[in-house]
Amino acid sequence: MDIQMKEFDFFEYHSQISRDNILISYKGPLTDVLLSEFSRDIRKKLQEDPRSGKKVFSIFMELAQNVLYYSKEVNHFGNQDRVGTLVVLDEETNYKVITGNLIYRKDMMRLIEKCETIRSLDRDALREYKRKLRSEEENEESKGAGIGLVQAALTSDNQLEAKMKEMGTEFAFFIVIVKVDK
Repeated sequence: MDIQMKEFDFFEYHSQISRDNILISYKGPLTDVLLSEFSRDIRKKLQEDPRSGKKVFSIFMELAQNVLYYSKEVNHFGNQDRVGTLVVLDEETNYKVITGNLIYRKDMMRLIEKCETIRSLDRDALREYKRKLRSEEENEESKGAGIGLVQAALTSDNQLEAKMKEMGTEFAFFIVIVKVDK
């Protein structure tokens, strides 16, 4: 199993990446307006690299929408917005889009299985898997049936990485990392 569990320390990881070239780093409540602002920032910062910039933008939006729809952490002030972490790094040979949010522990195995399936498929099989997911009935917990993760893997041309850390008895922290080659 390539999904890392328990031993992953997000806070240690975040302090390590803080030394890298961060294009965007945000932890807090998410709204459509905020995502629009972030997307404008990404486009502006990556306009010198249009091919990779488009991929980073697309992947960022897919993963950020997953946080917006599925995070189990809620801001109890104002509009009950979902809370998550969004990071875009500019590394020497690639960009990394990283998102993190709380999920219910009971959903960990389902997400691990979905991520492992995505990681195991080549490009053609990913396209077929995406078509299959689109044809499935939506349920309350799955507005897009995980299509965003599949689309992120397709767009990046790299395998996605997923990490989880159990957070007490009810929650886990779910992190997705997608690399885009320059």
